[in-house]
Parts: sequence; structure tokens; C-alpha cells
Amino acid sequence: MRRRMRWLLPALLAAAAPLAGQTGQCSWVASTNGFLVNGATTSSTPLGGSVTVTVISGTSCAWYPTTTATWIHIPALQYTATGTFSFTIDDNTGTSLRQATIVINTPAGVFNISVIQLTATCVYSVSPTNALFSAGGGTGSMQVTTGCAWTSSTSAGWLTSSYDSGNLNSPAANYGNGKVNYTVASNTCVASRTAALNLQTGTPGAPALTVTQAGSNSNLTISPASLTTSSAATTGRIIVTTGDGCPWSATSDSSWLQITGSASGSGFSSFAYSILANPGPARTGNITVGPATFTVTQQATPPPPIQITAIVNGASYAQGAISPGEIVALFGSNMGPASGAPYQLSSDGKSIPSTLAGVQLMFGSAPAPLLYVSAGQINAIVPYGVTPGNDVAVQLQYQGQINTVTVPVASASPGIFSADRSGFGPGAILNQDSSLNATLSPAAAGSVIQIFATGGGLVSPSVSDGFLAPAAEPLPRIPGTVPVTVIIGGLRSPQVTYAGDAPGLVAGLTQIDAVVPPGVASGTSVPVVVQIGAAQSQNGITITVQ
Repeated sequence: MRRRMRWLLPALLAAAAPLAGQTGQCSWVASTNGFLVNGATTSSTPLGGSVTVTVISGTSCAWYPTTTATWIHIPALQYTATGTFSFTIDDNTGTSLRQATIVINTPAGVFNISVIQLTATCVYSVSPTNALFSAGGGTGSMQVTTGCAWTSSTSAGWLTSSYDSGNLNSPAANYGNGKVNYTVASNTCVASRTAALNLQTGTPGAPALTVTQAGSNSNLTISPASLTTSSAATTGRIIVTTGDGCPWSATSDSSWLQITGSASGSGFSSFAYSILANPGPARTGNITVGPATFTVTQQATPPPPIQITAIVNGASYAQGAISPGEIVALFGSNMGPASGAPYQLSSDGKSIPSTLAGVQLMFGSAPAPLLYVSAGQINAIVPYGVTPGNDVAVQLQYQGQINTVTVPVASASPGIFSADRSGFGPGAILNQDSSLNATLSPAAAGSVIQIFATGGGLVSPSVSDGFLAPAAEPLPRIPGTVPVTVIIGGLRSPQVTYAGDAPGLVAGLTQIDAVVPPGVASGTSVPVVVQIGAAQSQNGITITVQ
């Protein structure tokens, strides 16, 4: 180490200007103004140096050197002319640099020659050894403690340093204790960064100050930050804005949201993405770029449009005018779920819902109770509030799709239910003993049969849409002002004992109790027709008469 530091001595001596003094006829010039000396003897030549004091004018101009330092040894001589004196220095066995002055005494006063001696054994330390800075940067200092020579350097362009103005220094190096001031530039990246303020000593393992600077999430933005798009495939670009040279990378969390081309870069840049066509429900995906997120909401594949091809009587399947309370069937496509959904009674068991499996059917402004919904067929009950004699808009809503048709409204539009639900053949008719009328259980002439139909029109007292009809009096009957006629086998029933909503069943299901006319021909296919007011049920419904 002592040999490596000897390069400092010529540098200091080369920079030293001669010292001069003058009085009367005498003037003096010294050959140097200072010495930097190693800490221990490196050869047979002792530590020290020599100074030549030149008398420029006068031959009897006296001068003599002195020092108060006990480790510097100068011969006690007085000179009266130009002369050279030598001095020696003891080895510096301590841990600190030491400094003293050789005084040239003249009648004109004194001038000083500085002597600085490094330590024989070099030990270096810095304080602090770590420093933390925010993204905004700042300044700091590193204190160096040593008795030897040193320089400093930084490992990154954003960390700059300078020696404290109070340091003892030469053009080549600092020596002894000192301080290095440094500046940390603003960090324009998201990521933190680390650099070292190194102490250069010429020996391995020299200490250093580690400077860590935080980044900031606000140093990176993307544009756009979100996108809502249709179900169709599309492409786009995302612009990344961040500091020069700041690295970034992008990742996607969804296979249908793809980064095309390079997914990384630095500084201000952009990258492309593609969105695959969406074959199903709405979905959301994200592309993450550092702390920023690009969120894509892709809409679902729109359902096919609703098609209503017919609105018919739910019993007869006859198409035409509808009536208040009538059970109707709608036929078409895309009207509801592919797998049919039947109704369920409300929790109190008293009503039928007007929304079922996402389907809602409106007659004007009134929702219709729904008995069954599917893609191709819907069974519903016409609200009692429709007005006979007018047309009503029938609006079907499902999965955001809407279709509206207009149908006329009549006071009554009777249809008799068939046993097999086809609208033809044996009717849904009970014998007087409540058995189902059939070939093996015929009705007797003069007995009372129960005919189940729909489209009977308004009843009194009124009932609420979708509720079950009362099972006891007062029962909701077709008003007496509206004639109800039953024709069996071409003969008019002599008595209709009841005509109104079927007790205890959903309002809109009409029950007509009538006497089988005496004298009616027996058979297994005796036709039955119901007439309410001027409206008549379909042909083709039959009963068996014995």
C-alpha cells in the first residue's frame, strides 16, 4: 500500500508554488510550500525531504527553519545566504493522518511549509453505508474516515458526486478524512434502482455507499385504460408512457385477449393486441403493464331475434281475437329458454308469476301471468284489464330482445280443452261423478257434465290476474247478462248450472256445468260446442254418451 500511494507525492509537489518573503534589501524564496509523505519507510532512504531557501538579494540576509512537531526533525541551524536544509519524519504508526508546519523564520516574518503524513497502515470506512431516496431524488453526503489517500466514483449516471470544499485534496486524490456530496436524480421509472458511491483506494474490498431509490407507479400510464366492445373480433393498440429507458412488459390474463408482436419495451412505446370473437356470454379480461391495467369487457353474442308467428287460444289453438282472462299459447322462435320452464306457484301458493326464466309478456301495460315458457312456445293468461273492441299490443321480452305484435280483443273467445291437448277429439270433460268422460265412462242423458274451457271473458266478482279462483262462494261467474249455451249432439242443453272460473284453479280456466240433453243420440263421438255471447268454441270436441 505504501508503494502504491507514492504516486501522490509528485502530484502535490508539482502543484506547490514556491514561498517568498522580502524586507529591506533582503528577499527569500523557498523551493516548495508543502510535502505529502508516506506513513512508513519504504527503502533505506528515510522519510523526509529537503527545502532550498534562495536569497535573491543581500548576502547577509539571515533565516532559519523550525517546527513544533515532535515527529519532524530539523537541524538547528541559521543561514545567512542561500541554503538547503533537510528534515526527517518518523513512521506514522497511528490510524490517523497527521499534519504539521515547518516555519521559515526571517526578519521580514515567517512563511510556512505544510507537511502532511499518511498512516503506515491504511484503514477506510464510510458513513453511512446505505441511503434510501424517494422517486423524486435528492442530495446527501458520505463521510470518509481514513489516514490514507482515496478517490471516489459512482456506478450510474443518475448518481453524481463532488468532493466537499473543505477536504484536503490534490488534483489527483483526497487524503485523510473527508466528505463526498452526491445528488440523486429523479427516477422516472416504476422500478426502484440501486447504485454505489465507491471509494477508490487501490486496494480490494474498499467500502462503498449503496444508494437505493424507489420508483413510482405514477411513472407509467397506458392509453386507453379500458374498452367495451361487441362480441365480434377486433384489434387495437395500447400506448405506454413512461420515462426514457424505463423497461416495461405486458401480460394478458385471458386466452381470448392476446398480445400480438412484442410484449415488452422501454420508454414511450406501444404494442398491439387482438380480441377473439365471443361465442358465448359477456366476458372480461385484462392486460397488465406494470402497475397499469387495460380492462376489456366484451359483450355477449347477441341472442337471435324473437319471432312470434301466432297467438292462439290455449284450448282450441284457434287464431283470432283474444278475450280477458283467456289462456293463450304463443308460437314462434327464440322466445325463451331452449329447455322449457313451467310455472311455480308463489310462496303463499296463491298466484302465478308474471316473469319466468327471464321471459316477460305484456298486454298493453299489464304483465301476463306465465304458465310455461320455452324457445318455441309460451302459455300465458291474458290480463283481465284488456279492453274488448280494441286492439292490444302484445310485447314479448327475453334476453334483451323485444318483439311486439298487435291482436284484436273480443268479449269472449271460447275454446274447449281436449283430453289429449290437441284441440280435437274427446274433450277435457268430467262426468257427474267427476270421472273423466271416455269410451268406458260415458255420460248419461240428463246427467250434468263439467266442461273445461278458456276464453270465457270477464267474471263477477272479478279476480286478480294470475291468482287462483276462490273455491267457495262467491264464485267468479260469467255475468248473467252474457248468455252461455251448450250444444251436445246438436241439441241444446236444457240447463247450464254453472259458468265461470273453475273453483280453486287458476283464474282464466273456465268451467261450464251443463245437463246432457234428454234424447241425445248415444255414441263415442258426440260433438260438444259452447257459445258465450256471440262467440262459439271450435268444432271437433266430443264426448261419449251412453
